[in-house]
Amino acid sequence: MRRSIMTSSIGMIFLASFIAGCGGSSTSTDTTIASGGDVTVPVSTGTEIAVKAADTSATTQTLVAAPVSAPVGDVTFTLTNAGNKTHEMIILKTEDAIDKLVIGADNKVSEAASVGEISETPAGKVVTKTFTLAAGNYILVCNIEKHYAQGMRTAFVVK
Repeated sequence: MRRSIMTSSIGMIFLASFIAGCGGSSTSTDTTIASGGDVTVPVSTGTEIAVKAADTSATTQTLVAAPVSAPVGDVTFTLTNAGNKTHEMIILKTEDAIDKLVIGADNKVSEAASVGEISETPAGKVVTKTFTLAAGNYILVCNIEKHYAQGMRTAFVVK
């Protein structure tokens, strides 16, 4: 009986320490939440934006953000790859129309206007990353070969 109480007490101390360590921080982190049991809890700051990447066919793909705007400052994007292929999210600050970016010979758009990215994310994975964004118009794109041309793009505004 004494051993059971001691084990329970140690477990409670560990749980209390874990909970106390998770609160109150304003530090942003890059976090990957993997399927299969590996879970890292992000310390997020700023406006949270859910981004879903999906490939609906061999030639049609989507990138959808919700909401599609945020106030100036820290913006935390959570990219969920709901597709069957690897995807990424590049944040381009541009005044160009969403469907008017020039596609190069490599079947990608220029990343010269990039202010950040969530790099290649395997199918079924979720990645969270925080960026500090200035006011302006942005386009979120998957810039893996042919993905932008196949529809993996969405407009995003920071006010």
